[in-house]
Amino acid sequence: MLSVFLFVSKNGSESWGGELKKRQDYCQNHDLDDPCNSEKLPGKSADLPIYTIMSILPRWSWPYLLVIPACIMLLQLRPLAAERTEIIYAFRNFQDPRPERMILVGEIQSKTKMPEVYQESSPFRGYDTRRDQITVKVVNRRGLKVGQKLYVIDKDPFHSRYRDGLIVGEIEVQSILHNSFYGWVLTGSGILLRVREGQFVARTLETENLERAYILKKRGDHYAQRGNIERAINSYHDALEADLTLPEANAALGDIYLGMSISSDGREVPVRALDVYRRAWDNRVNFRYRYEEFQFYRNYMEALYFTYDLRSKEASREENLAKYLDQIILVAQEALKLNNDAWVLTRLARAHYLRMVYFKLQASVEERASFDESFSRAGQILKQLIDAEYEDAELFRIAILFYGHVYDRNRNLDTEDAQELRAALATRIRQLYRRYTIYSAESIIDPDTIRVLNTIPEGN
Repeated sequence: MLSVFLFVSKNGSESWGGELKKRQDYCQNHDLDDPCNSEKLPGKSADLPIYTIMSILPRWSWPYLLVIPACIMLLQLRPLAAERTEIIYAFRNFQDPRPERMILVGEIQSKTKMPEVYQESSPFRGYDTRRDQITVKVVNRRGLKVGQKLYVIDKDPFHSRYRDGLIVGEIEVQSILHNSFYGWVLTGSGILLRVREGQFVARTLETENLERAYILKKRGDHYAQRGNIERAINSYHDALEADLTLPEANAALGDIYLGMSISSDGREVPVRALDVYRRAWDNRVNFRYRYEEFQFYRNYMEALYFTYDLRSKEASREENLAKYLDQIILVAQEALKLNNDAWVLTRLARAHYLRMVYFKLQASVEERASFDESFSRAGQILKQLIDAEYEDAELFRIAILFYGHVYDRNRNLDTEDAQELRAALATRIRQLYRRYTIYSAESIIDPDTIRVLNTIPEGN
């Protein structure tokens, strides 16, 4: 603080020699030792009393002695206020004397009605069944996530603190946003007839486990990277005990289970991996980082395809194998919202091709519509990737199989257009096969691609 005073003195006072003479006279008149003799430098006068420093400074600079330290104190205290923790003792009704300890989240700033769209045949047309939507200015960001249940507290106005309050509503968090002017703001919805602006929102103490769950998950990542799989699994389970809906822990645990299934000669269906992946999928809105969410989508698609491949080779096949392909399509669509990645597009094309083959011999109208949908979508994605000159062995494999299917559909047609189409398809398949052999090892070339190539006559 004194360095600030001396800085002002250096820039706003008279010459140092004249001010030094004044200080020496002051010391002699008051029978004091001279702490400011000529051997001391100007920057070494930090031991001067405040009245001596004020005598050095010009009068116009005196207000800064109070303003500057006050500003520094406010800047230091500001981040503490944004994360302060206030405990509330909330009561569910007047008859129950047992309160619940909760943590203050923020204050309600506005309350509106959510939009609602009715169908023509809805029995609720003409009735206002819209849910209420509120905006909350957050004072404590810790422990909050989308989909969480929060409680509206009606605090006693005669209490100066947040100690006691009555629970008058429940909200579900819809979004958590950060504004450079307001800070953290969340929106929630619910049936809030007794709720008004100015009331407070709180969360239960159970949400304190959220931060602990993240720490345990990171500990599991550390063990997994070092190859200590057993301790990694234990850490992930501890994280899920703290917060069962933590998507990062579920996704990481699924990665371990999937690797264990693949390493067991590739014959074990990853049931445990699909189970925890499903929990992560249901809570995907709670991912903190997009790159972790995107990586989860990739691994989840591989687990679903691995399961589909194993189930389709079993003697007692499942009745509805298409559910795995449908889920792959849903996961790929979510991944493409984060990144228009060619790897994801290739797996999406593979899912549509397998779905097309699955419904190829089905007779119902719905199954025929599913076949047409996947046939069209697979063709669009493959054309998009090939025109973009994306190089990947899996892309070439799926493209060969798909164009071979198109060739078979037009094999027996004698029209001029059909002959031109077969010639173009034959050329495209041979080009794709050459690129496929370049980008994949000879030992893992799919026999189905060789079969497609052998069915094309030499004349085409």
